[in-house]
Amino acid sequence: MAARPIAWALIATVSIAAASAVAAAGPADETATSTAAAARASTPPRSCSVLCAGDVLTEDRVMRMAAGGATDGTAYDFAALFAPVRAIVSSVDLAVCHMEVPIAWPGQRPGYWGRSPYGGNLLLSPHEMAESLRRTGFDRCSTASNHSFDLGSDGIASTLAAFDDVGLTHTGTARSPDEAAVDRSVLTVNGVRVAHLSYTRYSNTVLPRDSWQVSFAATPAQVADDVAAVRAAGAQVVIVSVHLSQEMQAGPTADDRAFATQVAQLSDVDLIVHHGPHVVQPVERVAGTVIWWSVGNFVSSMGTGGRGRYSDPRSRDGLFATARLTERSDGTFDVAPTTILVCNEASSRTVRAPVTELADPALPPWLRAEMQQCLDRTLPVVPDLR
Repeated sequence: MAARPIAWALIATVSIAAASAVAAAGPADETATSTAAAARASTPPRSCSVLCAGDVLTEDRVMRMAAGGATDGTAYDFAALFAPVRAIVSSVDLAVCHMEVPIAWPGQRPGYWGRSPYGGNLLLSPHEMAESLRRTGFDRCSTASNHSFDLGSDGIASTLAAFDDVGLTHTGTARSPDEAAVDRSVLTVNGVRVAHLSYTRYSNTVLPRDSWQVSFAATPAQVADDVAAVRAAGAQVVIVSVHLSQEMQAGPTADDRAFATQVAQLSDVDLIVHHGPHVVQPVERVAGTVIWWSVGNFVSSMGTGGRGRYSDPRSRDGLFATARLTERSDGTFDVAPTTILVCNEASSRTVRAPVTELADPALPPWLRAEMQQCLDRTLPVVPDLR
C-alpha cells in the first residue's frame, strides 16, 4: 500500500544525511549498491495470499444439521457443512475464521443458555467446531467479539484451548498478559511477515476486569499504536479484524466509517475486515487501506422465518475477504483484493460459493434458485464478486 506521510522535519534530516553519505561515497560504495540492487531485481518477489471469513455462529439449526454426522464418535461434525468451500479455504496461504461465540470444553453442553451472568445472551459452540474449522483449511481465528466474555474467563480459556488442541492460532482474547502481547500476532506466511490483530468495539457483557483478556478497540489511536508496534516487530503486512455493534445494516454507520477511516489514516494497515452486522456490506479502499465494511456470516441459523430481525434472508450471505500480497521493489507490498461470495443453504446450512455452484450445469433446480437469489441479493452491494 502507499507509504504514509512523514513529518517534514524528519524528511529534512534524512535528506541531509543521505546527501552527505552520497558525497562521501566512493567507487567501491557505488559498486556495492549496484550489486545489492541487482540481487533484489533478480530475486522473485515474495508473495502470499490471505482469506478472512465471516462470523461463525452455532445456533439451533446449525447444531441439528451437524449432530449425528460424525464418524469418529464425537457428537458434532461441522466439516461436512463446510465441505463445498473447503477447496477455496485450503487454497490460500493464511485462512482466518471469526469465532463470534465461545467454544465449549469437551463434554460441556453447548447451545443457547439464556442470559449470561455477565450480561447479554449466553451462547456456546460445541467443542468439535475447532476441529471442523481446521479440517476445512482454516489456519487462524479472530476471537474478539460482543460474545467473547459470555462465560467469563472460563469461556475464553475453553475457546483458546480448543484452538490450541487442533493447531489453530488465534488473536483477540487471551489467558495471560503475555498471550495478549501484540507482537505475538506476527506470523511468517510463505516467507512474508504478516500481523493479524483482532478487536471488538462492543460487548454484550461487562468487560473483564483485566483488559488484556478481550481486545477492545476504544479509539482509532489505540489500534494505530498496535499497528505501529507490530510493524516495529517486523510485520511487512498488517490485517485488522474488528467486530461491530450495529446489526442488519446495509452499509457502515457514520461512526464505524469514521473509526476505520481514522485507523487507515493514522496507521500503515493494509486490510481492515469488519464482523458483526450479520449481512454483507460494501468493499472500499480508504486512505490506501482495503476495507470490507462487513463480511456477513460464514455459518449461522439466521435467515429463516420466526427469528425476528434475524429472519432477514441477507443473513444467509457472507464474503470471503481475500487478497494477494506481493512485494514491490522497494520492500512494500501491493494488495490485490478479491471478494468471494458464500451462502448458507436455508434448510441444511451447508456453506456454498454461489458463483462456482451456478457454473455447474448439473446443479439441481431448487439449489440453483437459492444460489441465484443469494447472488442477486449481494451484487448490488458488492458488484465485483467471485
